[in-house]
Amino acid sequence: MSENVAFVAAATVANHSSECGGAMTQESGLASHTYTVELRFMGPKLEPADISRRLNLVASAELSLAESQAGTRRQQQPFWAYNGQGEVGFHPEWKSLDEGLQFLLGCLHSRKAEIAALALEFRALWWCGHFQASFDGGPTLPAELMTEIGSYGIPLSIDNYFSED
Repeated sequence: MSENVAFVAAATVANHSSECGGAMTQESGLASHTYTVELRFMGPKLEPADISRRLNLVASAELSLAESQAGTRRQQQPFWAYNGQGEVGFHPEWKSLDEGLQFLLGCLHSRKAEIAALALEFRALWWCGHFQASFDGGPTLPAELMTEIGSYGIPLSIDNYFSED
């Protein structure tokens, strides 16, 4: 090859954020991701009204022991869930998992001791729904948020859902 001849080759440019698992947002013009967040308690002897009374909160979703045993083919365990519905700043879906969890923790902070006590009696979890239209990206949570979530002694669960809508 002569010294004065330019060499041109095809190149592939990768999206760094998808390689590193960074969140893809609508603001960047790429695939949108939305999130839902809840605190959930489950157990064979759980009565949602008792949880609501102990926390002085109205459940966003619940299933009583009687309802769980009523004529369904699939046995479901009683549960109680809270997502902050009715509180100032509530969103049914969040653009950021960080924001959704920060909101929920803010709603529940004054009840932390009772939540920890309930977590010793029933199966508890921070439930997060991750709704995505593509298989790139996902949530990133700051260390401070993960520390606060961990201080409750309750595991975090992220369920992923794919939708072409």
